[in-house]
Amino acid sequence: MKLFKGRTDMAIESITTEIKYDIDKKIKGMLYKKCYVDKKLSKKIGKDEGIYYTIDNIDYYFKANDIIKLISDIIKEVILNQGNITDILVVGLGNPMITPDSLGPLVVNKIEVNRHLEGQYNFQVSAISPGVMGQTGMESSEIIKAICDDFKPNLVIVIDALACNDPNRMCHSIQLSTAGINPGAGIGNHRKKLAYSTLGCDVLAIGIPTVCDINIFSQEVNNDYFVTPNDIDQAMDILSDIIACGINKAIC
Repeated sequence: MKLFKGRTDMAIESITTEIKYDIDKKIKGMLYKKCYVDKKLSKKIGKDEGIYYTIDNIDYYFKANDIIKLISDIIKEVILNQGNITDILVVGLGNPMITPDSLGPLVVNKIEVNRHLEGQYNFQVSAISPGVMGQTGMESSEIIKAICDDFKPNLVIVIDALACNDPNRMCHSIQLSTAGINPGAGIGNHRKKLAYSTLGCDVLAIGIPTVCDINIFSQEVNNDYFVTPNDIDQAMDILSDIIACGINKAIC
Protein backbone atom coordinates (compact mmCIF):
# COMPACT_ATOMS: atom_id res chain seq x y z
CA MET A 1 0.00 0.00 0.00
CA LYS A 2 1.41 3.35 -1.02
CA LEU A 3 1.82 5.99 1.68
CA PHE A 4 1.99 9.73 1.12
CA LYS A 5 2.35 12.82 3.25
CA GLY A 6 -0.79 14.47 4.55
CA ARG A 7 -1.70 18.14 4.39
CA THR A 8 -0.09 20.41 6.94
CA ASP A 9 0.28 24.05 7.98
CA MET A 10 3.51 23.26 9.82
CA ALA A 11 6.57 24.41 7.90
CA ILE A 12 8.77 21.99 9.85
CA GLU A 13 6.75 19.07 8.48
CA SER A 14 7.26 20.29 4.91
CA ILE A 15 11.06 20.50 5.18
CA THR A 16 12.30 17.24 3.69
CA THR A 17 15.89 18.29 3.08
CA GLU A 18 18.61 18.76 5.66
CA ILE A 19 18.88 22.44 6.56
CA LYS A 20 20.76 24.36 9.19
CA TYR A 21 18.43 25.86 11.78
CA ASP A 22 19.33 29.24 13.26
CA ILE A 23 18.24 27.81 16.61
CA ASP A 24 17.83 24.12 17.40
CA LYS A 25 17.83 23.39 21.11
CA LYS A 26 15.89 22.05 24.06
CA ILE A 27 14.38 24.50 26.56
CA LYS A 28 12.68 23.18 29.70
CA GLY A 29 11.90 19.94 27.87
CA MET A 30 10.54 21.74 24.79
CA LEU A 31 12.15 21.40 21.37
CA TYR A 32 12.71 24.90 19.97
CA LYS A 33 13.70 25.53 16.36
CA LYS A 34 14.06 28.72 14.35
CA CYS A 35 14.40 28.64 10.60
CA TYR A 36 14.53 31.27 7.88
CA VAL A 37 12.74 30.14 4.73
CA ASP A 38 14.31 31.97 1.82
CA LYS A 39 13.06 32.10 -1.76
CA LYS A 40 14.77 28.87 -2.76
CA LEU A 41 13.52 26.88 0.23
CA SER A 42 10.07 28.45 -0.13
CA LYS A 43 9.69 26.97 -3.61
CA LYS A 44 10.93 23.59 -2.42
CA ILE A 45 8.61 23.19 0.56
CA GLY A 46 5.62 25.23 -0.60
CA LYS A 47 5.67 27.64 2.34
CA ASP A 48 5.97 31.43 2.15
CA GLU A 49 9.23 33.23 2.80
CA GLY A 50 9.84 34.35 6.36
CA ILE A 51 11.09 33.28 9.77
CA TYR A 52 9.44 30.22 11.31
CA TYR A 53 9.68 29.43 15.02
CA THR A 54 8.54 25.96 16.09
CA ILE A 55 8.05 24.84 19.67
CA ASP A 56 7.47 21.08 19.94
CA ASN A 57 6.78 18.80 22.89
CA ILE A 58 4.93 21.42 24.93
CA ASP A 59 3.40 20.24 28.19
CA TYR A 60 0.51 22.66 28.59
CA TYR A 61 -0.77 20.97 31.75
CA PHE A 62 2.34 21.37 33.88
CA LYS A 63 4.69 23.83 32.14
CA ALA A 64 2.41 26.68 31.11
CA ASN A 65 4.70 29.37 32.54
CA ASP A 66 7.69 28.08 30.57
CA ILE A 67 5.68 28.10 27.34
CA ILE A 68 4.36 31.59 28.05
CA LYS A 69 7.88 32.93 28.59
CA LEU A 70 9.18 31.42 25.36
CA ILE A 71 6.23 32.76 23.33
CA SER A 72 6.69 36.19 24.90
CA ASP A 73 10.42 36.20 24.15
CA ILE A 74 9.79 35.31 20.50
CA ILE A 75 7.18 38.07 20.11
CA LYS A 76 9.56 40.59 21.69
CA GLU A 77 12.29 39.48 19.28
CA VAL A 78 9.98 39.94 16.28
CA ILE A 79 8.91 43.40 17.49
CA LEU A 80 12.54 44.41 18.09
CA ASN A 81 13.59 43.20 14.64
CA GLN A 82 10.74 45.03 12.91
CA GLY A 83 11.34 48.31 14.78
CA ASN A 84 8.99 51.30 15.17
CA ILE A 85 6.08 49.17 16.38
CA THR A 86 3.59 51.27 18.35
CA ASP A 87 0.13 50.05 17.31
CA ILE A 88 -0.75 46.35 17.36
CA LEU A 89 -3.91 44.60 16.17
CA VAL A 90 -4.52 41.07 17.50
CA VAL A 91 -6.77 38.96 15.27
CA GLY A 92 -8.34 35.67 16.27
CA LEU A 93 -9.33 33.58 13.26
CA GLY A 94 -11.74 30.68 13.44
CA ASN A 95 -15.20 29.59 14.44
CA PRO A 96 -15.97 29.71 18.19
CA MET A 97 -18.79 27.18 17.66
CA ILE A 98 -16.37 24.47 16.47
CA THR A 99 -13.98 23.55 19.27
CA PRO A 100 -10.87 22.59 17.23
CA ASP A 101 -11.28 25.86 15.29
CA SER A 102 -11.95 28.07 18.30
CA LEU A 103 -8.39 28.93 19.33
CA GLY A 104 -8.32 32.38 17.73
CA PRO A 105 -11.61 33.69 19.16
CA LEU A 106 -10.77 32.27 22.60
CA VAL A 107 -7.40 34.02 22.63
CA VAL A 108 -8.88 37.36 21.56
CA ASN A 109 -11.32 37.23 24.49
CA LYS A 110 -8.31 37.15 26.82
CA ILE A 111 -6.17 39.90 25.26
CA GLU A 112 -5.62 43.02 27.38
CA VAL A 113 -6.71 45.71 24.92
CA ASN A 114 -5.76 49.31 25.65
CA ARG A 115 -6.15 51.32 22.45
CA HIS A 116 -8.96 53.28 24.09
CA LEU A 117 -6.45 54.34 26.77
CA GLU A 118 -4.15 56.12 24.35
CA GLY A 119 -0.82 57.29 25.70
CA GLN A 120 -0.71 55.09 28.81
CA TYR A 121 1.15 52.09 27.37
CA ASN A 122 4.16 51.35 25.18
CA PHE A 123 1.90 49.75 22.57
CA GLN A 124 -1.65 50.53 21.58
CA VAL A 125 -3.39 47.15 21.48
CA SER A 126 -6.72 46.36 19.87
CA ALA A 127 -8.27 42.98 19.11
CA ILE A 128 -10.95 41.45 16.92
CA SER A 129 -12.36 38.07 15.97
CA PRO A 130 -13.85 38.52 12.48
CA GLY A 131 -15.72 35.21 12.41
CA VAL A 132 -15.87 32.96 9.36
CA MET A 133 -17.46 33.44 5.96
CA GLY A 134 -20.35 31.14 6.84
CA GLN A 135 -21.28 33.53 9.67
CA THR A 136 -20.56 36.92 8.09
CA GLY A 137 -20.69 36.37 4.33
CA MET A 138 -17.33 38.12 4.10
CA GLU A 139 -13.74 36.97 3.83
CA SER A 140 -11.90 37.47 7.11
CA SER A 141 -9.15 39.15 5.12
CA GLU A 142 -11.63 41.76 3.82
CA ILE A 143 -12.67 42.69 7.36
CA ILE A 144 -9.09 42.78 8.63
CA LYS A 145 -7.91 44.83 5.63
CA ALA A 146 -10.67 47.40 6.23
CA ILE A 147 -9.60 47.72 9.88
CA CYS A 148 -5.94 48.04 8.92
CA ASP A 149 -6.76 50.75 6.38
CA ASP A 150 -8.58 52.69 9.11
CA PHE A 151 -6.51 52.01 12.25
CA LYS A 152 -3.16 51.62 10.44
CA PRO A 153 -1.49 49.23 12.92
CA ASN A 154 2.26 48.59 12.57
CA LEU A 155 1.84 44.92 13.38
CA VAL A 156 -0.99 42.39 13.10
CA ILE A 157 -0.72 39.30 15.31
CA VAL A 158 -2.93 36.57 13.86
CA ILE A 159 -3.91 33.51 15.89
CA ASP A 160 -5.36 30.45 14.21
CA ALA A 161 -5.78 26.71 14.64
CA LEU A 162 -3.58 24.68 12.30
CA ALA A 163 -3.48 21.24 10.73
CA CYS A 164 -0.55 18.85 11.00
CA ASN A 165 0.33 15.41 9.67
CA ASP A 166 2.05 14.12 12.82
CA PRO A 167 -0.58 13.27 15.46
CA ASN A 168 1.98 13.84 18.23
CA ARG A 169 1.92 17.55 17.36
CA MET A 170 -1.81 18.03 17.96
CA CYS A 171 -2.07 20.55 20.83
CA HIS A 172 1.60 19.93 21.64
CA SER A 173 3.29 22.25 19.14
CA ILE A 174 3.24 25.97 18.45
CA GLN A 175 4.31 27.69 15.26
CA LEU A 176 5.08 31.41 15.04
CA SER A 177 5.88 32.93 11.67
CA THR A 178 6.62 36.31 10.12
CA ALA A 179 5.50 34.92 6.75
CA GLY A 180 1.84 35.57 7.45
CA ILE A 181 -0.84 32.94 7.15
CA ASN A 182 -3.08 31.27 4.59
CA PRO A 183 -6.23 30.47 6.62
CA GLY A 184 -7.64 27.00 6.00
CA ALA A 185 -4.76 25.90 3.77
CA GLY A 186 -3.94 22.88 5.91
CA ILE A 187 -7.40 21.37 5.40
CA GLY A 188 -7.71 22.39 1.77
CA ASN A 189 -10.08 25.31 2.44
CA HIS A 190 -7.94 28.14 1.08
CA ARG A 191 -8.90 31.70 2.01
CA LYS A 192 -7.15 34.95 1.14
CA LYS A 193 -3.67 35.28 2.56
CA LEU A 194 -2.95 37.55 5.52
CA ALA A 195 0.52 39.06 5.08
CA TYR A 196 2.32 42.32 4.46
CA SER A 197 1.47 42.05 0.77
CA THR A 198 -2.28 42.05 1.48
CA LEU A 199 -2.59 44.12 4.67
CA GLY A 200 0.18 46.66 4.18
CA CYS A 201 1.74 46.03 7.60
CA ASP A 202 3.90 43.40 9.27
CA VAL A 203 2.19 40.17 10.29
CA LEU A 204 3.10 37.64 12.96
CA ALA A 205 1.11 34.42 12.77
CA ILE A 206 0.73 32.20 15.83
CA GLY A 207 -0.84 28.79 15.45
CA ILE A 208 -1.35 25.51 17.23
CA PRO A 209 -2.21 22.32 15.32
CA THR A 210 -5.53 21.04 16.63
CA VAL A 211 -6.34 18.55 13.88
CA CYS A 212 -4.28 15.94 12.05
CA ASP A 213 -4.66 14.73 8.48
CA ILE A 214 -4.91 10.92 8.60
CA ASN A 215 -5.29 10.61 4.85
CA ILE A 216 -2.04 8.65 4.74
CA PHE A 217 -3.15 5.62 2.78
CA SER A 218 -3.21 5.02 -0.95
CA GLN A 219 -4.73 7.86 -2.90
CA GLU A 220 -7.03 5.34 -4.55
CA VAL A 221 -8.83 4.97 -1.19
CA ASN A 222 -9.63 8.69 -1.37
CA ASN A 223 -10.01 9.22 2.35
CA ASP A 224 -10.49 12.80 3.55
CA TYR A 225 -10.44 12.57 7.32
CA PHE A 226 -9.05 14.74 10.07
CA VAL A 227 -8.87 13.76 13.73
CA THR A 228 -8.64 15.86 16.88
CA PRO A 229 -7.70 14.94 20.49
CA ASN A 230 -10.48 13.63 22.72
CA ASP A 231 -9.65 16.28 25.34
CA ILE A 232 -9.83 19.14 22.83
CA ASP A 233 -12.25 21.22 24.95
CA GLN A 234 -9.87 21.35 27.89
CA ALA A 235 -6.85 21.77 25.61
CA MET A 236 -8.37 24.81 23.89
CA ASP A 237 -9.20 26.42 27.22
CA ILE A 238 -5.65 26.00 28.55
CA LEU A 239 -3.81 26.73 25.31
CA SER A 240 -5.81 29.90 24.63
CA ASP A 241 -4.80 31.09 28.11
CA ILE A 242 -1.15 30.34 27.33
CA ILE A 243 -1.14 32.13 23.96
CA ALA A 244 -3.03 35.14 25.35
CA CYS A 245 -0.68 35.38 28.35
CA GLY A 246 2.35 35.16 26.05
CA ILE A 247 1.03 38.01 23.93
CA ASN A 248 -0.03 40.12 26.93
CA LYS A 249 3.34 39.60 28.61
CA ALA A 250 5.14 40.78 25.45
CA ILE A 251 3.08 43.82 24.49
CA CYS A 252 0.97 45.01 27.43
